[in-house]
Amino acid sequence: MQIFTIAPRGFGSNCYALTEDGKNAILIDPAQPRVESELIKLGLVAKYVLLTHCHFDHIGGVPNLTDYGAKVLCSNVEKPLVGTVADMHEMFCAPFYVFPVFDTFTDGEEKELLGMQVKMHLTPGHTKGSACYEITTKDGGRYLFTGDTLFKGTVGRTDFITGSMEDMRDSMKKLAAIQGDAKVYPGHGASSTLLEEKQNNSFLKGL
Repeated sequence: MQIFTIAPRGFGSNCYALTEDGKNAILIDPAQPRVESELIKLGLVAKYVLLTHCHFDHIGGVPNLTDYGAKVLCSNVEKPLVGTVADMHEMFCAPFYVFPVFDTFTDGEEKELLGMQVKMHLTPGHTKGSACYEITTKDGGRYLFTGDTLFKGTVGRTDFITGSMEDMRDSMKKLAAIQGDAKVYPGHGASSTLLEEKQNNSFLKGL
């Protein structure tokens, strides 16, 4: 599997494009409309979009992608928040994005998408329905896309709409219970590994 990071210009989240065949891709949190042109440069077509949560800085590129047939998935808990003020656009005077959600994951559910095994971990705290996606590839690779739940050395804010520090603590316990290691790709900032975060992140250490 190839992973391409499309970094935001200005304020926005990291977007990740995942492909097994070099042609068709899963997009995680396409933050800005420019993601579409970046995909063209990479020779990729977005078939699926996985949202870690619905905040405006993670979804700006979604409408363009759905116009060309990409199917959006998110957690079943987050879906009712999509297209509402819970996306935080009003607070930050940002554009309001509307798009259809094709399907959802329940906690722990797995789906095979484009030859990749995708497992959703429901990890509320940043939002009520925040999700982390654990992706396992045919060659045994293991990757965890954590959105604004887990960052290198810290966790996401919990003072926004539907956020909860109590929920975030429970979510950290859930992530700490994942066996083995995985590369961690967060919504903002640098990548890490699950083992590194278990050892050094004060929110995970000792759980």
